[in-house]
Amino acid sequence: MRKWFKRMAPDRDKLLANRWLRPIAHHLAHPGIWHFNRHSVARGVALGLFAGFILPIGQIFLAALMATSARSNVLVAAGATLITNPLTFPPIYYAAWRTGQFMVGSGGTAVPAHPGAGAVPGLMDGMLDASLPLVVGLVTFAVVSAALGYAGVHLAWRIALGLQWRRRRLGRS
Repeated sequence: MRKWFKRMAPDRDKLLANRWLRPIAHHLAHPGIWHFNRHSVARGVALGLFAGFILPIGQIFLAALMATSARSNVLVAAGATLITNPLTFPPIYYAAWRTGQFMVGSGGTAVPAHPGAGAVPGLMDGMLDASLPLVVGLVTFAVVSAALGYAGVHLAWRIALGLQWRRRRLGRS
């Protein structure tokens, strides 16, 4: 997986030479944000998952900014934001809304049952009633998924390393 990702990743020197990235090229020149080690990849996954749940639009840009400032792998952070895509967006946002409703304690519906003559104010009230549980649910999902992603990368890295050591030991004997 690591070899495939490194092969598919854009060339660092080409990115630094891009005229659109010239204002921030000095931040992108740091070697720590391009290395694939356990710590930078784990931070990248955590930041990417966090940005993926927090923002519906512009999440890759936010993840890249956060990854650059945290010295984590930018490519992994940008890739991890793809947890929310057009196929997963509706079920994730519905689950976040339901989770937020459970946490906030509001059992109402998002849209009034019969708006009647005041349809626009009724619809706006319904949207405001739904927004707090949605925001609470999304923040909860973002924090929990970032923590699980960080721990999951460390665990998977450790297991893979243990398997490599075991194969080496068995190969010597």
